[in-house]
Amino acid sequence: MLQFHKRYIILGCLALFMAAGCDSYLDVNDDPTRASTVSSDALLTPIEVSTADAHFDLGQYTSLFAQQLAAYTSGPQQFDRHIDARINTAWNNIYLRNLYNANILVRQATAEGSTHYVGIGKVLQALNLGLLTDTWGAVPFSQAFQGPAELTPPYDEQEQVYTTIQQLLDEAITALQSPTSLVKPGADDVIYGGNLALWIKAANALKARYTIHLLEREGVDAANAALGFVAKSFTSNTEDMQVVYNDRNLNPWNRGIAIGTTTGNFIVAPSQTLINLMNGNVYAGLTDPRLPLMADKGTSAGNYAGYRNGLGSGGNTNLTANTFYAKPAAPVMMVTYSEMKFIEAEARFVANGGTSTTVGSTEEAYQAYLAGIRAHMEKLGVPAADINAYLTNPLVGVGAANLTLELIMKEKLIALYLNPEAWVDVRRYDYSSEIYPGMELPAEHNPALNGQFIRRVFYPEAEAARNADEVARVTKGLAEKMWWDL
Repeated sequence: MLQFHKRYIILGCLALFMAAGCDSYLDVNDDPTRASTVSSDALLTPIEVSTADAHFDLGQYTSLFAQQLAAYTSGPQQFDRHIDARINTAWNNIYLRNLYNANILVRQATAEGSTHYVGIGKVLQALNLGLLTDTWGAVPFSQAFQGPAELTPPYDEQEQVYTTIQQLLDEAITALQSPTSLVKPGADDVIYGGNLALWIKAANALKARYTIHLLEREGVDAANAALGFVAKSFTSNTEDMQVVYNDRNLNPWNRGIAIGTTTGNFIVAPSQTLINLMNGNVYAGLTDPRLPLMADKGTSAGNYAGYRNGLGSGGNTNLTANTFYAKPAAPVMMVTYSEMKFIEAEARFVANGGTSTTVGSTEEAYQAYLAGIRAHMEKLGVPAADINAYLTNPLVGVGAANLTLELIMKEKLIALYLNPEAWVDVRRYDYSSEIYPGMELPAEHNPALNGQFIRRVFYPEAEAARNADEVARVTKGLAEKMWWDL
């Protein structure tokens, strides 16, 4: 919610350098000119910013899998075609920058009695750990970060990781509710500016997210539990967990994708699957007013068109600085109020006995669905008249008696544009074309998958070399389902 400034980035780089140095070199000599510790306020900002960057590191690939984006012919087509997919940069950033430094933050804040930093640190640990496990499956955590004492830590299975995530969030809430803290976060907290009530809401929002993932395993129990956490989470867009960039510290989608489109360096672009849900092709007579804010067709004639996944052609749109998500000063939205409303809609639908093939639910489920759409449109700056016209269109404003999971999840896919969480939903619903109309295997799809969609990515080559036995033990095929995905 707060913009960060250049001086924090400098502090962050120093913090990361010193933290890495302590563990990377077995130097027995002390250098009296170099600080041996980094203060909590100097650590917090780079962890938060790097966590937002990790959403880009993952999102540029998971958005291909969720068919929100497609790769150009010159772009990452092996990912788009589900071939030998590895996301090395995200793995390295999450471990070496985010979880490593969050571990330092939590340990030293615990030792000094700065309980509010402990709470924030554990929320960030939970979020980063969730990004990891939902991408790779089993990951090292419980015995990681021991330095030379354990250079090949065993991997925690995903079921254990999910238990750890919920435990971290419970501990975070307890710490954030503490009436005392030696050092209190303020401007160094570029997400909430030290507002502990909002951090508690963010923790509950994450608890709702990771609980709804268990819907296939736990059914109505997971739905009801998720509703309990939603009720304690965000109540408006102003409470979203996000990092806002500026014209000096550029949004990663701007610097990583949009700038390239101005020089002919095309990498990814909006997918045909997503654009067809919005341009009237799938829902005849329904044009989504968010289209120009999510996809830029410039001076191209005709309707908005996305690119065919795996083919890298057929579209006329790009992710440019003219779109909401790739402006230089755009926020990276990690967990949002609109996501919570869609979780509520899905959970109420299921708790009422709904399935992927049934029609109709409660008025509460329907109102949550509408609120999720409205929240996302307002976030993007859609004019009120256009919002109301969309919500009252008979293809959207269907009434509680005609509500379906297709409508809920279609709208959630749009609202989670570029967020790795979208791929979790697509996998939970098995890439179903009944839930996501138009979803199909990419062109020139990896023949080794025998017609199966990608469900996870391979571990980085460097990780396989460093921790060969563990990686060999936990590695599964690209099409093998996650623990939560039955």
